[in-house]
Amino acid sequence: MSVRHRRLAVAGVIAATAIAVPAAALASGAGSPSGKPAPSSAASKSAGPAELPALAASAGIGVSRLQAGLVAVKQASGNSAAGVAAFAASTGVSTATAQRIVDAVFGTRVDRSLTGPAAVSMLATRLGVSTGAAQRALQQIGALSRQGGVDPTGPAFATLAHDLGVSPARLAAAMDGLKQSMASK
Repeated sequence: MSVRHRRLAVAGVIAATAIAVPAAALASGAGSPSGKPAPSSAASKSAGPAELPALAASAGIGVSRLQAGLVAVKQASGNSAAGVAAFAASTGVSTATAQRIVDAVFGTRVDRSLTGPAAVSMLATRLGVSTGAAQRALQQIGALSRQGGVDPTGPAFATLAHDLGVSPARLAAAMDGLKQSMASK
């Protein structure tokens, strides 16, 4: 099942639950007997995608807790550190389990930060330097950026390039390519 279809299915189940639960609570108010027997848990599970019961079981929680956790993830902007933390808090599972479930439903998180592993690896490859050197350079560039901006013609940028063993022009070109590449992911 594609990520898009999975997301649509989860959104449908969440929307149906959001509508059905208050309606059922209203219909079965105090003193109003139900004319039918309660549906079996198998019938309620078949209403959603087949993956939800399996995911819930793999996390050691029920489908309703899984759905509540997924709502918390959506409210926290999806598959992010905040989303994973919201899922873990909402369901009571470990952060590792929360990350696994959130990745399964929303797809693997893409770290688009310029200091994340993908950016470090990409800069190291572009410049032919170690990942440790690339990571230090990206952290220093981030610090320069927070202090008022990065000037590729300035002395601080030239020092960074020199420490990497490349020219400032080559570092600037690598950074431009890195930003474009990370933006398109």
